[in-house]
Amino acid sequence: MTRSIDKIPKLRSRGRENRRKLLREAQRLMLAQQSKDSLRFSDVFAAAGVSRGSAYRIYDGIDDLFHDIVTEWVMNFVDFLRSSEPAERPQNWVDLSDFIVRRGAEYWAATADTLRILPRLRNNQPESYRLAVQAMSQVLADIFDRYFVMPDVPYWSHKLGFLTELCDLTFADAIRTEGRISEKRIVEAATIGRTYLEFHLPPDLPARQKAG
Repeated sequence: MTRSIDKIPKLRSRGRENRRKLLREAQRLMLAQQSKDSLRFSDVFAAAGVSRGSAYRIYDGIDDLFHDIVTEWVMNFVDFLRSSEPAERPQNWVDLSDFIVRRGAEYWAATADTLRILPRLRNNQPESYRLAVQAMSQVLADIFDRYFVMPDVPYWSHKLGFLTELCDLTFADAIRTEGRISEKRIVEAATIGRTYLEFHLPPDLPARQKAG
């Protein structure tokens, strides 16, 4: 666990602005080079126009900042999914799975620059990142439970977490090789996701009654 987990929530407005500058410049500098290993914390806070003392009040160093990039990306995705609502109520779990994949594609496309560097930052996953992934899996479970009476699927939230990993692999490859996420790649991810979930879900699930 890194100290920034404790420090960041306590930042005042100027500290939050400095954090945004550090995150933005770190990602810009990483996109400009092939390896993260040569990037120094001093390079980042100098480029961001943040003093050394202010930078170290937010992060312990470059690895701490890297951890925050991946954690923030996942937690923003959690918020994005939590606020997601299909235009029409899904008739079956396939509709819902396809909707989640498409929402994922929207988020991945909007954060393409971060997506390009994430594989280089995930080697040593900090506790904050693992907790963020758990939150993402849980919000997916909540979305399924919102529309359907779910059977008892062992480790269901973990399985949904793997669904997002399948999307991650597909969309990351699309961004890396094609520079965008095309409709073809969205259909590819949706098909892979449905095929995976078919191993764990029956063809039909009872619809949950609408609240009210």
